[in-house]
Formats: sequence, C-alpha cells, structure tokens
Amino acid sequence: MICINGQFLPASRAQIPALDQGFLYGYGLFETILVRRGQPVLLEAHLKRLEKGCTALGMTLPLLLTELGSLVHQTIKLNNTIDGALRLTLSAGTAPGEAAGNLVISTRPLPYSTLDYQKGFRAGWSSFRRNEQSPLVKFKTLNYLENVLAKKEARERGWDEALFLNTAGYVAEGAVSNIFLVKNSQVITPSPDQGLLPGIMRQVVLETCRRLGIAAQERPVSPHELLDADECFLTNSLMMVMPLVKIYDRPIGSGQPGVITEEIKTVVSDHIS
Repeated sequence: MICINGQFLPASRAQIPALDQGFLYGYGLFETILVRRGQPVLLEAHLKRLEKGCTALGMTLPLLLTELGSLVHQTIKLNNTIDGALRLTLSAGTAPGEAAGNLVISTRPLPYSTLDYQKGFRAGWSSFRRNEQSPLVKFKTLNYLENVLAKKEARERGWDEALFLNTAGYVAEGAVSNIFLVKNSQVITPSPDQGLLPGIMRQVVLETCRRLGIAAQERPVSPHELLDADECFLTNSLMMVMPLVKIYDRPIGSGQPGVITEEIKTVVSDHIS
C-alpha cells in the first residue's frame, strides 16, 4: 500500500499528475528512513530536513508535519513492515510556490545483509566529479541521476559503492553514503563544503564519537589520505555504519572491518534500537 497525499492505495493504482515538475524536471525532495522493529528510526530528524529543504527550494507540503508523522506510522502498519526502508517522496507539483506538491510514502525491503557487514564493502572512484559549488548537493533532491549512474558504474565494475571526488580533487561522498576514515585512532570525514549531503547518520556518528571520547574531525580529505587510512567506513540511514575494506583491489588497513569501526557500529546500532 502506498500513501499519496494522505490517501492509501494499492501500488498499481498510485498516480501523480503527468505535468508534475518532479516528474518533468526532478524538482522535489525525498527522505529514506530505516524501519526497525516496526518503528521509523530518527523520524523527527528526517522530517526536519524535509521541512528545511522545502523552505530552501520553495516547495509546500500538502499536510502538517504532525500529520505526516502519523501517515508514516500508518504506512508501516498497513504494509506490515517490521524491518525495512520507508521513503518519503515530495514532488514540487504542477505549480511550485503556488500550490502544494504531491507527497508519496512507500516501503521496501532493506538492501543490506549480515554478510555485507562481516565482509565489508569494496568501492572505487566514480568517473565523474561532484560539484561542490552546486546549490543542490546539500539537499536530498529528486535530481538524483548522477548518483544512479555512479551506482550503475559500481555494479558494472563489481564494487558495492562508487565514491565521488569533487572538482578540486578532494573526497566528497559516496553515491548513497557519507565517508569516514580512521587514522591513528582519530575519525575524519570530509567537511560539508566539499560537496556532500550532510547525512543524518553522519551526524549520529559524529555525536557517537564525542560520547565515546574518540577524536573526530570534519575537513578536506585527499584520495591518498583515504587510501592510506587504518580503517574506513560508510554511513547512511539504512546501512547505518558499513565497513569499507577495499578501494579498487587495494586493501584499506588490514582489508578487514576495523576495531574502531566495529565499536562505532555497535554503539550506533544499540543507540537507535
């Protein structure tokens, strides 16, 4: 069952107007939310980011955030989603700034397995760059084709993730993830000015490092520094903390999930349970 503007319909009957600017131009926003034990994880943070994006891009939600939260819970219940992913998709509608957009709520299975965490991910550099000057990089927009093409490239090359450098040659982010490295027991991640979406799970990890007494920095990161790291890991709202053990065929550190990565992963998982 899919929820469109507050109404629940079977997926086969779900429709939006053909002239919706989300369909025509990728004018819209989305949020992907982890569902754990039947509950949406970090829902308030996701709704706040959606609201912030609406303000910045001149879009209007068709209902209040409190109503949206209730619909999220109803969608989870109707689809009997115990552990999975929930997506909020807000298009700009046919008249952005004059009328509300179209809001779609849907669920799907989780894409990551226990084996993924045990083995860790392998990644490579995308063949095109992230533009750190673009006004879109800090929002989760429907204009997502670069990310889709990067993931396609990763699959074709046998990688689990594609990594973007920015136009200055520094590390930006993954196609669907933020990037962290560990060097000399210090956690480092590219700063937001490097052309990345500051993910919600990225912020959770930084807060977790502070609670654990692990030094953490946000700053520019060179490709060589990432390759020379003791450990690396990726984050997003669904994977939470995923070890990154190889770039191309070059092992990072020991080529196995690292000790600090595992500590952070465990604490984050326990914290959001």
